[in-house]
Amino acid sequence: MPIKDTDIDQERIKSIIQSRLSKTSKEVKEGFPEVLKRDPVYWATICEPEYLMIVFLTSDDQKRLDRAMSLSQNPFVGLITTSVGPAAFRVEKAKYMTISGCQVTNSFTFSLGRDSTVILENHQQSVETKDMGPVSYTVPLAYILSYGDDINSVTVYDYLDGLIAFSESNWRKASAGKR
Repeated sequence: MPIKDTDIDQERIKSIIQSRLSKTSKEVKEGFPEVLKRDPVYWATICEPEYLMIVFLTSDDQKRLDRAMSLSQNPFVGLITTSVGPAAFRVEKAKYMTISGCQVTNSFTFSLGRDSTVILENHQQSVETKDMGPVSYTVPLAYILSYGDDINSVTVYDYLDGLIAFSESNWRKASAGKR
């Protein structure tokens, strides 16, 4: 489900996700995050002028996202700012950055600069807002790609494919190390 309408090819994104994550063997999926082992797998495409985010959700997360969208609220408030303001992480020109198991409270998680690819796993966000009061949520898995000189509306699909392949490779290695 796209969150904002842009020139993103949803079918191409779906094809990348299916070929890299959905159509893998059961043995390979053993090392994947829990959110990818569920049936069905829920995911949403967040299209902003500065970045693209593919987020994988539980059914409860999907309901929270739908509720926020119906109220015209940002379902991921506090997660990303594109200004250079205060945040837990400043990300610019970082490729294959992986952030896992973090908890951020009353701060943006990312000050997102240009030309970056990020994998976010098992992230907890809590923020006190003026309009909505306290908001807390978990991001089980997200792929975030920021536009710039290298990453643009033409190349973003190749970068997404590479980022997903990178995460899949890491999960396989971690799974093999547990055996």
